[in-house]
Amino acid sequence: MPDFDGLPDLLRKSTVPRWSHRDPVECGNPFAPTDDRHQIWVRATRLAKTTLIRIDEQFNTNPAQHLLDEYPAQVVVLARLRFDVWAERTLSVVMTETAVEDYRHWLNNYKDNWLHYVAETCPNINVRHDIRAHLTTQSKFWVNKAKQQLAKPDHQRESL
Repeated sequence: MPDFDGLPDLLRKSTVPRWSHRDPVECGNPFAPTDDRHQIWVRATRLAKTTLIRIDEQFNTNPAQHLLDEYPAQVVVLARLRFDVWAERTLSVVMTETAVEDYRHWLNNYKDNWLHYVAETCPNINVRHDIRAHLTTQSKFWVNKAKQQLAKPDHQRESL
């Protein structure tokens, strides 16, 4: 039986960071087709992927990205942007207090997994502190946004 109050286990336990456009939620759409959140997730995923393409286009046209001394800062920015894209997608299905708590845990797991991922994929640069600071700040931002979204009357809630 699906949990309509919180986020499904498949979503809560899947937070695999990636540099590419690949989804950090490995299970595909974690919502059953009969769940209203299924279509919300589909639309939010499409928007997230479009946003990632735009981000990559901006990075590819920025000549500063090729400077070696700029590389650590670029890694931090790229991690934060990717984090935000997928955090916003997950926010789209946060509709209850229980889901806000599940979302908080999802964000914290995603942040921790980013730290491990960057340590493994970029062992020659020391950006752990900066990434932790940025993603901790962003996690708080997204949880606050979820709480604000929940406080709005239904007709004023943001829709995708």
